[in-house]
Amino acid sequence: MKGVVISSGKIASKSFYDEYIKDADFIICCDGGANVAYKYGFVPNLIIGDFDSVDRIVLEYFKINDIQIMEFPCEKDKTDTQIAIEYLAENGFDEVVMLSCTGQRLDHVLANISLLYYLLEHDIKGAIVDENNIIMMTRNKIKIHGKKGHLLSLLPYTQTVRGICTKGLYYSLEDGVMEFGNPYGVSNVIIEDEAIVEVKDGVLLVILSSD
Repeated sequence: MKGVVISSGKIASKSFYDEYIKDADFIICCDGGANVAYKYGFVPNLIIGDFDSVDRIVLEYFKINDIQIMEFPCEKDKTDTQIAIEYLAENGFDEVVMLSCTGQRLDHVLANISLLYYLLEHDIKGAIVDENNIIMMTRNKIKIHGKKGHLLSLLPYTQTVRGICTKGLYYSLEDGVMEFGNPYGVSNVIIEDEAIVEVKDGVLLVILSSD
């Protein structure tokens, strides 16, 4: 099952959201993410948060329309997005796409990237997607189709990542090693219709960028 989480970060175009929610089994809006649903006219299955960034008119609209709402205190130990991710993990979802999870708040962006590690640890396929980037994480293999000419950056998320092998990239690696603090894997280029990144030991952050 595929779950989509819409947070309070950068708002994209309607067509962008349509692409990712059209085949979603469950949609969670985190706080201000409900503003996106209201603006573009789609209905979430669940709205969660402390509601410090959602418009009151929007929240009331979804309450009137019987959308499930879970409210949490402002003073809590988890972000709204983390609560959403854990909800999906606990309810048997095997794929999670995170939208509006990038933007001006770098602290939230980094926190959201760390949630990809949570998903990885729970054997759930995860990605953070915006209009320019797809951010993923792996400890084994990732295949990327149909993105020839796009940039692909590989960054170690654990102290050391070993046994990195790539195919379909301009700069290839065979049994490569990456260490935290030495980001030499930035801005590689996909040169084939299919690119493959494999890892033997450690966790690798994989960022696909369109520009």
